Amino acid sequence: MEAWNQAWLSEEGRREWLTPEPFVVATVPLLQEAGVRRVLDLGFGVGRHAILLAQAGFEVDGIDASANGLDYAQAWAAREGLALRLTTGDMTTLPYADGEFDAILTWNVIYHGTYAVIERTVAEITRCLRPQGHLVCSLISVNHHMAGRGVEIEPRTYVIPGGGEKEHPHHYFDRAAVEACLAGYTLLRCEDATQKRADDYHWHLHATRHA
Repeated sequence: MEAWNQAWLSEEGRREWLTPEPFVVATVPLLQEAGVRRVLDLGFGVGRHAILLAQAGFEVDGIDASANGLDYAQAWAAREGLALRLTTGDMTTLPYADGEFDAILTWNVIYHGTYAVIERTVAEITRCLRPQGHLVCSLISVNHHMAGRGVEIEPRTYVIPGGGEKEHPHHYFDRAAVEACLAGYTLLRCEDATQKRADDYHWHLHATRHA
Protein backbone atom coordinates (compact mmCIF):
# COMPACT_ATOMS: atom_id res chain seq x y z
CA MET A 1 0.00 0.00 0.00
CA GLU A 2 1.18 3.52 -0.75
CA ALA A 3 1.46 4.64 2.88
CA TRP A 4 4.09 1.98 3.55
CA ASN A 5 5.78 2.60 0.22
CA GLN A 6 6.30 6.23 1.22
CA ALA A 7 7.36 5.33 4.77
CA TRP A 8 10.17 3.11 3.50
CA LEU A 9 11.79 6.08 1.74
CA SER A 10 12.95 7.73 4.95
CA GLU A 11 15.21 6.67 7.82
CA GLU A 12 12.50 7.75 10.26
CA GLY A 13 9.86 5.66 8.49
CA ARG A 14 12.08 2.58 8.53
CA ARG A 15 13.45 2.94 12.06
CA GLU A 16 10.92 0.78 13.92
CA TRP A 17 10.97 -1.93 11.24
CA LEU A 18 14.64 -2.87 11.15
CA THR A 19 14.78 -5.17 14.19
CA PRO A 20 13.32 -8.69 13.92
CA GLU A 21 10.39 -9.57 16.19
CA PRO A 22 11.39 -11.72 19.22
CA PHE A 23 8.74 -14.32 18.37
CA VAL A 24 10.24 -14.76 14.91
CA VAL A 25 13.78 -14.92 16.30
CA ALA A 26 12.70 -17.61 18.77
CA THR A 27 11.05 -19.63 16.00
CA VAL A 28 14.15 -19.79 13.78
CA PRO A 29 15.80 -22.67 15.71
CA LEU A 30 12.54 -24.62 15.57
CA LEU A 31 12.48 -24.27 11.79
CA GLN A 32 16.10 -25.38 11.59
CA GLU A 33 15.37 -28.43 13.76
CA ALA A 34 12.40 -29.28 11.52
CA GLY A 35 14.66 -29.41 8.45
CA VAL A 36 13.22 -26.31 6.79
CA ARG A 37 15.33 -25.16 3.86
CA ARG A 38 13.33 -22.75 1.71
CA VAL A 39 11.30 -19.90 3.22
CA LEU A 40 9.04 -17.23 1.76
CA ASP A 41 8.83 -13.87 3.55
CA LEU A 42 5.41 -12.63 2.45
CA GLY A 43 5.28 -8.87 2.99
CA PHE A 44 8.97 -8.45 3.79
CA GLY A 45 8.76 -4.66 4.30
CA VAL A 46 12.34 -3.42 4.41
CA GLY A 47 13.80 -6.89 4.85
CA ARG A 48 14.36 -7.38 8.59
CA HIS A 49 13.09 -10.97 8.71
CA ALA A 50 14.36 -11.94 5.26
CA ILE A 51 17.85 -10.90 6.39
CA LEU A 52 17.46 -12.80 9.66
CA LEU A 53 16.37 -15.96 7.85
CA ALA A 54 19.16 -15.78 5.29
CA GLN A 55 21.74 -15.26 8.05
CA ALA A 56 20.35 -18.42 9.68
CA GLY A 57 21.15 -20.37 6.53
CA PHE A 58 17.73 -20.62 4.85
CA GLU A 59 17.09 -20.06 1.15
CA VAL A 60 14.88 -16.97 1.21
CA ASP A 61 12.35 -15.62 -1.25
CA GLY A 62 10.31 -12.51 -0.53
CA ILE A 63 7.38 -10.64 -1.99
CA ASP A 64 6.00 -7.23 -1.01
CA ALA A 65 3.75 -4.60 -2.54
CA SER A 66 6.32 -1.82 -1.97
CA ALA A 67 8.94 -1.03 -4.60
CA ASN A 68 10.76 1.25 -2.13
CA GLY A 69 10.90 -1.56 0.42
CA LEU A 70 12.30 -3.86 -2.25
CA ASP A 71 15.07 -1.39 -3.09
CA TYR A 72 16.06 -1.00 0.55
CA ALA A 73 15.97 -4.75 1.28
CA GLN A 74 18.09 -5.55 -1.76
CA ALA A 75 20.69 -2.96 -0.78
CA TRP A 76 20.72 -4.26 2.80
CA ALA A 77 21.21 -7.84 1.60
CA ALA A 78 24.05 -6.73 -0.67
CA ARG A 79 25.80 -5.02 2.27
CA GLU A 80 25.49 -8.24 4.28
CA GLY A 81 26.67 -10.43 1.41
CA LEU A 82 23.38 -12.34 1.35
CA ALA A 83 21.46 -13.72 -1.60
CA LEU A 84 17.71 -13.02 -1.42
CA ARG A 85 15.18 -13.61 -4.19
CA LEU A 86 12.87 -10.60 -3.78
CA THR A 87 10.06 -9.29 -5.92
CA THR A 88 6.99 -7.07 -5.78
CA GLY A 89 3.49 -8.46 -6.05
CA ASP A 90 0.04 -9.03 -4.56
CA MET A 91 -0.44 -11.33 -1.57
CA THR A 92 -3.66 -12.74 -3.06
CA THR A 93 -1.92 -14.02 -6.22
CA LEU A 94 1.49 -15.38 -5.31
CA PRO A 95 3.80 -16.12 -8.28
CA TYR A 96 5.06 -19.44 -6.90
CA ALA A 97 4.45 -23.10 -7.59
CA ASP A 98 2.30 -25.39 -5.46
CA GLY A 99 4.19 -26.65 -2.41
CA GLU A 100 7.29 -24.62 -3.26
CA PHE A 101 8.17 -23.62 0.31
CA ASP A 102 9.00 -25.47 3.52
CA ALA A 103 7.93 -22.42 5.56
CA ILE A 104 6.17 -19.11 5.00
CA LEU A 105 6.59 -16.09 7.25
CA THR A 106 4.09 -13.25 7.04
CA TRP A 107 4.33 -10.71 9.85
CA ASN A 108 1.86 -7.83 10.31
CA VAL A 109 0.65 -8.30 6.74
CA ILE A 110 -2.34 -10.47 5.90
CA TYR A 111 -4.92 -8.79 8.14
CA HIS A 112 -4.75 -5.70 5.91
CA GLY A 113 -7.91 -6.26 3.90
CA THR A 114 -11.47 -7.43 3.98
CA TYR A 115 -12.09 -10.96 5.18
CA ALA A 116 -12.50 -12.13 1.58
CA VAL A 117 -9.01 -10.79 0.81
CA ILE A 118 -7.62 -12.55 3.88
CA GLU A 119 -9.26 -15.82 2.84
CA ARG A 120 -7.76 -15.58 -0.65
CA THR A 121 -4.36 -14.83 0.84
CA VAL A 122 -4.49 -17.78 3.24
CA ALA A 123 -5.54 -20.01 0.34
CA GLU A 124 -2.50 -18.85 -1.63
CA ILE A 125 -0.21 -19.41 1.35
CA THR A 126 -1.59 -22.92 1.74
CA ARG A 127 -1.15 -23.63 -1.97
CA CYS A 128 2.50 -22.53 -1.93
CA LEU A 129 3.35 -24.31 1.33
CA ARG A 130 4.22 -28.00 1.28
CA PRO A 131 2.07 -30.38 3.34
CA GLN A 132 3.16 -30.16 7.00
CA GLY A 133 5.08 -27.02 6.14
CA HIS A 134 5.42 -24.24 8.71
CA LEU A 135 3.53 -20.95 8.86
CA VAL A 136 4.78 -18.13 11.09
CA CYS A 137 2.49 -15.13 11.10
CA SER A 138 0.75 -12.42 13.06
CA LEU A 139 -2.87 -11.29 13.00
CA ILE A 140 -4.11 -8.12 14.65
CA SER A 141 -6.12 -8.76 17.82
CA VAL A 142 -9.49 -7.49 19.00
CA ASN A 143 -7.53 -6.35 22.08
CA HIS A 144 -5.47 -3.92 20.00
CA HIS A 145 -5.96 -0.29 21.00
CA MET A 146 -7.28 0.57 17.51
CA ALA A 147 -9.92 -2.18 17.41
CA GLY A 148 -13.36 -0.69 16.86
CA ARG A 149 -12.09 2.71 15.76
CA GLY A 150 -13.06 4.20 12.42
CA VAL A 151 -15.70 3.02 9.97
CA GLU A 152 -16.77 -0.63 10.22
CA ILE A 153 -17.08 -1.78 6.61
CA GLU A 154 -17.89 -5.38 7.59
CA PRO A 155 -17.83 -7.28 10.89
CA ARG A 156 -14.56 -6.54 12.75
CA THR A 157 -13.06 -4.77 9.69
CA TYR A 158 -12.38 -1.05 10.05
CA VAL A 159 -10.96 1.81 8.02
CA ILE A 160 -9.98 5.28 9.18
CA PRO A 161 -10.43 7.75 6.30
CA GLY A 162 -7.36 9.95 5.96
CA GLY A 163 -5.49 7.78 8.45
CA GLY A 164 -2.56 6.80 6.23
CA GLU A 165 -1.86 3.10 6.74
CA LYS A 166 -5.05 2.87 8.84
CA GLU A 167 -7.05 3.99 5.81
CA HIS A 168 -6.52 0.49 4.46
CA PRO A 169 -8.95 -2.11 5.91
CA HIS A 170 -7.82 -3.83 9.11
CA HIS A 171 -9.59 -7.02 10.19
CA TYR A 172 -9.36 -7.77 13.93
CA PHE A 173 -9.27 -11.36 15.25
CA ASP A 174 -10.32 -13.11 18.43
CA ARG A 175 -9.11 -16.65 19.21
CA ALA A 176 -12.11 -18.31 17.54
CA ALA A 177 -11.57 -16.26 14.38
CA VAL A 178 -7.87 -17.20 14.32
CA GLU A 179 -8.77 -20.87 14.48
CA ALA A 180 -11.42 -20.50 11.78
CA CYS A 181 -9.09 -18.58 9.46
CA LEU A 182 -6.36 -21.21 9.90
CA ALA A 183 -8.62 -24.25 9.94
CA GLY A 184 -6.23 -26.08 7.65
CA TYR A 185 -3.40 -25.77 10.17
CA THR A 186 -2.30 -27.15 13.53
CA LEU A 187 -1.46 -24.31 15.91
CA LEU A 188 1.83 -25.01 17.70
CA ARG A 189 2.01 -21.60 19.38
CA CYS A 190 -0.76 -19.01 19.53
CA GLU A 191 -0.20 -15.97 21.75
CA ASP A 192 -2.16 -12.73 22.06
CA ALA A 193 0.85 -10.52 22.78
CA THR A 194 1.98 -6.93 22.54
CA GLN A 195 4.51 -5.64 20.05
CA LYS A 196 5.75 -2.05 20.11
CA ARG A 197 3.57 -0.71 22.95
CA ALA A 198 1.59 -2.01 25.90
CA ASP A 199 -1.77 -2.01 24.07
CA ASP A 200 -0.49 -3.08 20.64
CA TYR A 201 -1.94 -6.59 20.70
CA HIS A 202 -1.40 -9.09 17.88
CA TRP A 203 -1.78 -12.84 17.65
CA HIS A 204 1.67 -14.39 17.24
CA LEU A 205 1.37 -17.77 15.56
CA HIS A 206 3.47 -20.77 14.61
CA ALA A 207 1.48 -23.45 12.82
CA THR A 208 1.91 -26.38 10.47
CA ARG A 209 -0.17 -27.09 7.43
CA HIS A 210 -2.27 -30.24 7.50
CA ALA A 211 -1.02 -33.03 5.24
